[in-house]
Amino acid sequence: MPVPSEIILTLKMLKGIGNKTILKIFQQAKTDINNLDELICFWATLKGKTFEKVTEDDLVEAYQSATRIISNSAEHGVGIFTYFDGCYPDILRQCSDENGKLDPPILLYYRGNLDALKMPGVAVIGTREPTENGVKAGLYFSEQFATKGYNIVSGLAIGCDTTGHKGALQVGGITTAFLANGLDWDSIYPKENLELAKQIVASNGLLLSEYPVGQSCGTYGLVARDRLQAGLSLATIVIQTGISGGTMHAVNATIASKKPLFAVEYRNPTDWNHEKVQGNIKLIKDRAAHSLQSINFGSALEIISATKHNNTLCQSSEKTLFDL
Repeated sequence: MPVPSEIILTLKMLKGIGNKTILKIFQQAKTDINNLDELICFWATLKGKTFEKVTEDDLVEAYQSATRIISNSAEHGVGIFTYFDGCYPDILRQCSDENGKLDPPILLYYRGNLDALKMPGVAVIGTREPTENGVKAGLYFSEQFATKGYNIVSGLAIGCDTTGHKGALQVGGITTAFLANGLDWDSIYPKENLELAKQIVASNGLLLSEYPVGQSCGTYGLVARDRLQAGLSLATIVIQTGISGGTMHAVNATIASKKPLFAVEYRNPTDWNHEKVQGNIKLIKDRAAHSLQSINFGSALEIISATKHNNTLCQSSEKTLFDL
């Protein structure tokens, strides 16, 4: 059932109403809900304390807030799409958090080229403080995957994320950045990568966020967006990470989703002993991640291609939030 974004956003404005509840609400709907009046009429049919606490005035106020957000977004060149729209990628419907709990976004703000979502994604992630060889590795593997037709997915952070985006751009490839803040230029985080964000959009790439324009970046948002990088991607590439770095949120989400995880393996002793490479070493040693080097890039492609094929075959039988 197609649902207008202003209706989804209205429900997201309501206290105590989360993504799963919103999806269950539309499961129960017998007819389309296209405007506020239809939402109010339908709401009166819902049973349970959660719904009975929400008054008609609450719905009107939430709707007014939603329309203001949509108007403000449009003024900044930011669009909105939802779980119910045709452009919503199927792979993102299977997005899980690092505990394996199904957690796809129900509404996303975007800036740039939505056709990027049609491309197979590979997440390129890692520390904000890579070694010199880490920078080279990030650029190299991002370039290689981009030239093979993959959308390079990352989070615009300084360090390894930056190498992922820049590597794709350097070869004329496509890259997508998930952000933990609003997509107006004033809210872009980190500020050091504002020009990179603009370059991504200008180069047919895409910026995505769960947060409205004007919202600044917070710690919770940074952790929450890590699941989205893994969720949109067929595989995740760890360029460099410490054992307990923030990169591990996306790593754990990848493992929980049973998607291929790769960690770059370095030959230089200086890199072996670096704090920000110990996570790579442990992931490979524990067999949680495949070793990735330039010499076995072809093998990595084969593993990811097999995942892409299996993902296509299994999509119709996989669970979504409607099944829970």
